[in-house]
Amino acid sequence: MYKTLVALTFGLLSSMAVAEQMYRWVDDQGVPQFGQQPPEGKSYQRVDITASPPPGGALREPAPLPSRDANPEEEQQSEMQAKADKAAEAKRLEQCTQLRTNLRTLETNPRLSRTNDAGEVERIGEDERQELIAKAKADLESYCKN
Repeated sequence: MYKTLVALTFGLLSSMAVAEQMYRWVDDQGVPQFGQQPPEGKSYQRVDITASPPPGGALREPAPLPSRDANPEEEQQSEMQAKADKAAEAKRLEQCTQLRTNLRTLETNPRLSRTNDAGEVERIGEDERQELIAKAKADLESYCKN
């Protein structure tokens, strides 16, 4: 058994050494030819030999290993920062929507009222309503440009 294994190993290694170089040339009839010895007196090209794909398809590339330069803590911090940025953007969009709704309410309803600190309902005057409209427009201009 041991002798068979050694003979098989040497046989495989020698076959790989023999088929290490291939050459391609075109013969006199214009037919491409291939061989392990280059032709004499003709131009030829050296052919790069790669292993054939396994039956059923090509081998898949292995997944790239994470780079050693990247610090897992930095990656985690950048992911957390991205999530925080997304949350802040969502909150800003929600506030802009609310601000547009408030502006529409201020512009379309001339008779508005609010509850003061004492719990009493008081009516908002026209001057104050115009100030609130101007403030809402300015806020929309500065915070909600899209």
